[in-house]
Amino acid sequence: MKRRDFCKAALVGGTAATLPLGRMRAFAGETAVPSGSDIPAVKLSGEPTVIPAAAVKAFGADLHGPLLTASDKDYDQVRRIWNKMIDRRPALIARCSGAADVARAVAFARERELLVAVRGGGHSFPGYSVCNGGLMIDLSTMHSVRVDPVARTARVAGGAWIGDLDWEAQQYGLATPMGEISNTGVAGLTLGGGYGWLARRYGLACDNVISVDLVTADAKFHRVSAQENPDLFWGIRGGGGNFGVVTSFEYRLHPVGPKVLAGNLIYAPEQLRDVLDYYGEFAARAPRECVVELGWGGAEGEDGYPTIAVCYVGDPGAGEKVLQPLRTAVKPRKDTLQMQDYVKIQQQYDGPPLSTRNAYLKGGYVAGFTPALIEALTKEFHADALVSVGFDHCGGAIAEVAPNATALPHRKELFQILVSAGWPDAADNDRNRARIHAEWDKVKRFTSGFYVNLNDADQKAVDDNYGPNRPRLAALKKKYDPGNLFRLNANVRPAV
Repeated sequence: MKRRDFCKAALVGGTAATLPLGRMRAFAGETAVPSGSDIPAVKLSGEPTVIPAAAVKAFGADLHGPLLTASDKDYDQVRRIWNKMIDRRPALIARCSGAADVARAVAFARERELLVAVRGGGHSFPGYSVCNGGLMIDLSTMHSVRVDPVARTARVAGGAWIGDLDWEAQQYGLATPMGEISNTGVAGLTLGGGYGWLARRYGLACDNVISVDLVTADAKFHRVSAQENPDLFWGIRGGGGNFGVVTSFEYRLHPVGPKVLAGNLIYAPEQLRDVLDYYGEFAARAPRECVVELGWGGAEGEDGYPTIAVCYVGDPGAGEKVLQPLRTAVKPRKDTLQMQDYVKIQQQYDGPPLSTRNAYLKGGYVAGFTPALIEALTKEFHADALVSVGFDHCGGAIAEVAPNATALPHRKELFQILVSAGWPDAADNDRNRARIHAEWDKVKRFTSGFYVNLNDADQKAVDDNYGPNRPRLAALKKKYDPGNLFRLNANVRPAV
């Protein structure tokens, strides 16, 4: 797998309030229970429970979509999510057909105090989309998109992929900021923030949300916007899935494409120091139409060489002038910048929806490139065929939103640094995770906080990461989810 493909395939996650490890492993090893039997399950507390067969039957009859148990033939396929490292077995999977099914599933879980996981696109990097022994509320069959080209808006179901939205919106030359993997779900990406090629020009995905339909922990439906339930509107933009299940998003669209100026500048390994020196300087003064992302490692040969990925969303002539210094200051081995379909740019890093690799990543925000950071990257950090390092380009319109205007407080940092790896054999999991942590420790001191969709941090780190927004988030959590039903996320604990 190419370094750039894996590094981008990592984009979407946070921190889990999971079951004790021993209990998780014990449940994961259980065999399927025969159809029509009582179902062993796990409560929010982590304690075992049993769901009577009659209750399971009644719940299934109350849903429009199917209810799966481990005895169903589709169960093993449906429980899988993108990251192969995540191998969990829910007691039940409710394959919701719409908001009514979601509300029924939430009510069922709440009444029985079941552990709950919510699956949108199934791309949660740390595996929040699935749980051991609980109820998986699966929105993956809810993927409709309706574009209004006159109003320049799109209504998108909670289980849709980025590619579903891009395809429909691009029929009218429109798009909204999304991630850079087309088979990522819009829901998790948006609720955590949502970075991508358009974010420096038009803001994050969460900044372009007009409204959402939300089912809260009491199984009630809410329309959420700046005018309706404005407290929730603030919280769902960067606060993740802490406040309920979003069954539908309404987005603001912008004129984009259908072609944009994009491509890669690939350098020899011995050029790394020069590339780092110039990249940091260029990225800091680049116009908002321009995104430049840098990465290396994660593959043998050219696929692991230092590479600057570029996307210019604006007038192509102006883009050529802006990018000319970047193309010549350090001469690349290969220059592939050209006009390309925006949809193709969004698909360029796609891997299979169910990866064949075990994936792990550490990441954090970086204010800017400094001599000390460059020294650490060239003298201390060791990227190779396994481990890659990448820098995502922030700033622009992202930084124009006040840190307290949405739940996402990290607005002023210019970069994110991501240290990642992917490998096929689960037997290597512990060793390779340790390797990533060792490399991460060499650059961690240059970071301040992290993007909740791209990290697996402990609870204290998550609390600290929300910074001054944490008290407001905790109060909101207490109001709408006092029992912390929605805890498999970068969890906001209810205020005491």
